[in-house]
This record gives sequence, structure tokens and C-alpha cells, in this order.
Amino acid sequence: MTAGSFRATAVPIAGATFATMLGFGMMVPALPLLTAENGKGALASGLLMGAFGFARLLSNVPAGVLVDRVGLRAAAGIGLLVLLAGSLLAIAPLGFAVLMAALALQGAGSALFSTAAMTALILKAGPDRRGAAMSWFQSSLLLAFAVGPLVGGFLTGPFGAHVPFMAQAILAVAALAVVRLLPAAPATKPERASAGVAERLVAPMLLGGAVMGCAAFVARIGAGWTVIPNVGLADLALSPETIGAMVGIGTAANLAVMPLSALGIDRWGAGRTLAAASAATFATLVLMALAPTVPVFWVGTALLMATTGTMIPAAGAVALRGVDRRHTGRAMGLFRTGTDLGMSLGPVAVPGLTAALMLPPAAGFSVAAGAVALAAVIALGLDAARRRAPDALADRAA
Repeated sequence: MTAGSFRATAVPIAGATFATMLGFGMMVPALPLLTAENGKGALASGLLMGAFGFARLLSNVPAGVLVDRVGLRAAAGIGLLVLLAGSLLAIAPLGFAVLMAALALQGAGSALFSTAAMTALILKAGPDRRGAAMSWFQSSLLLAFAVGPLVGGFLTGPFGAHVPFMAQAILAVAALAVVRLLPAAPATKPERASAGVAERLVAPMLLGGAVMGCAAFVARIGAGWTVIPNVGLADLALSPETIGAMVGIGTAANLAVMPLSALGIDRWGAGRTLAAASAATFATLVLMALAPTVPVFWVGTALLMATTGTMIPAAGAVALRGVDRRHTGRAMGLFRTGTDLGMSLGPVAVPGLTAALMLPPAAGFSVAAGAVALAAVIALGLDAARRRAPDALADRAA
């Protein structure tokens, strides 16, 4: 497969992924207004975000199973229709409970489409270009996360809190045009040897990759999006604009190194790239914990976004080692469960554990560094177990 052939598929899939996650980002500025309309406080906004995230987390594995059962195109189309239904339901002023249900529907639809899109990129790329496939997917998500709240703010201010949901519905319909471009991977029949399937899916490399993906998001979201703003505002007297610029530049640095990350995974090896990126993430977090100064924050934020952004696709490539092609969707669902778990736990666990230990806010960087180190130990232990059983099903070539 040539690079041009891969890009012909990757560009529209990444564009559709960007569109769906852009819609999610656009909701962020609207949620406080919607909760106020329903007579709720700040906690209600968190519940709405939690409904989306929790539904997405619970839907990843079933989404992977559905991808393998009905095929990529059908699964992606169903996911977008569920996302569309959630967006339309959120527009209707039917009360807070219905709004939560709408956000949960959006989370489930997002999980199904994202799993199908990620699986399509992996299958199209093949084993030799998994780094490029994971990087394309990751880049589309990062760009949507960066742009979505900004676009949502511009729409919500003059047009009202329901307009971002209208825009999200339009984006979901537009993304449906891409479904026919997905590789026509056939649906697979359920296997009788269910234990063998389970062994392949709960393989050491898959579990290790999921654990490292989880740790990367704990560090990225927990430290990058929680500790940096808190310490910047409280201890360094930075303005919100400055903190936003730091995170924005960090995101730009992440996007800039994506081609190098893909090259490292595909040429140098996913395991080596993951080890190097994890070590760099750990060192960056330790530096920010020991020297929480303005210059260190500028450099550290950029490094943290770039290194964790390399960890995630490398962890995904590691997770796919030994996974049968017929079960790629299920494997992607399991891996994405790990990353979504880190995305959900990071903002709560890092500052929460710091406060529980009665440590200063900057110690949150050390907590995140500890999570990365612990995940690395677990992943190394799983890899050692794999090496002790070289004839295991998990070690078969993809």
C-alpha cells in the first residue's frame, strides 16, 4: 500500500472524526447556560459532561464487538445516527433528565463511530503503518478538542445555548457522507471457541498498551488541563489568557511532532517509542513538580503535550500486537476503554489524591508522574509474562 493510497482513506476518516469531536467541544461553553435554564448549578454541568463520558466509556467494548459483527460501514453509520439522535434530543427543551439522556446517547454514538473510524484506519494501514494510522486519528481528536470550545463560544454567545447542538447535528449528517469511504471490512460470525477469542483479546500486549494509554491521558488531562491551570492561577499569578496560550502552544507542539511520532513507531518500533515517550513524560512531570516557575511551565506544557501525544498512538500500536484481524474492532474497543478511563479519572484523581495527601497543588505533577511510572511497571510485568510464554496465542502475528 502506498502512502497516497493510505492518505486517500485517512483524510476523510480523520475529517469525519474531527467533525464529530468538534461537536462535543462546542457543547462545553453551552452547558452552564443550559443548566441555568433548568434551575441547576455548577455541579449539573459536571453531571452532563459525566453522562457523555461515562456512556462513551461503557460503550467502547460493545462498540468494538459490533464493528467486528456487522462491519465497519454499518457500525460507523449506526454510531453517527445515534449521535444525531442525541443532538436532536438535546435541542428540545424537555428538562434536565432528558438532557442528560441526550448527552449519554451522544457519548454512545461517539464511541461507536470513533471505534469504527479507528479500526478502519488501522486495517487500511496494515501492520507496517500503524503508527501513521494512530497519529492521524489522534491528530484529528486533538485539533477538535482545541477548536471546539472556541467555536462553541462564538455560537453560544449571540445565538443561544442550543445552537451548538444544532451544529453538531449538521456535522453528524455531514460525516455520514464519509461512511461509504470506509474499507469494506466484512462482518465476522461469532466463533464457537469463545475462550480462544478471549485469550487473544485479553493478551498481555493489549492490556499493557491499554494501561499505558490510560496513564498518558491521566498525565495529559490530569496534569496538563487541571494542575497547570490551578498552579498557574494560584501560585504564579498567571492570567487565564496566558494559561490558555500555554495549553494552545502545547497542543500545537503535539500536532507538530505527530509525523515524527508516526515515523518512530513504524521505523524504530512501537515498544521503543512508547518507552522513550513515557520516560520523557515522567521527566517533564518531575521537572514541573520540582521547579514550578513560569519559564518551566512554558517549556514543560509543550513537552507534556508532545510526549503524551506520542505515548498514546505508540500504546495503541503496542496493544494491537498479536491481535487477529477479525477482532481488531474489539481490541480497539478495549484499548479505547483504557484511554477513556484515563481521560475520565485524570481530572479527578490527580488533584483529589494531592488534596487527600495534604500536598501543595504543584505536587499534582508528582502524582501524575507516579501514575506513569506505575503503568510502566505494570506494562513491563505483562511483557515479561508474555516472554515467558512465547507460544501463547497473544504472540501470533497480526
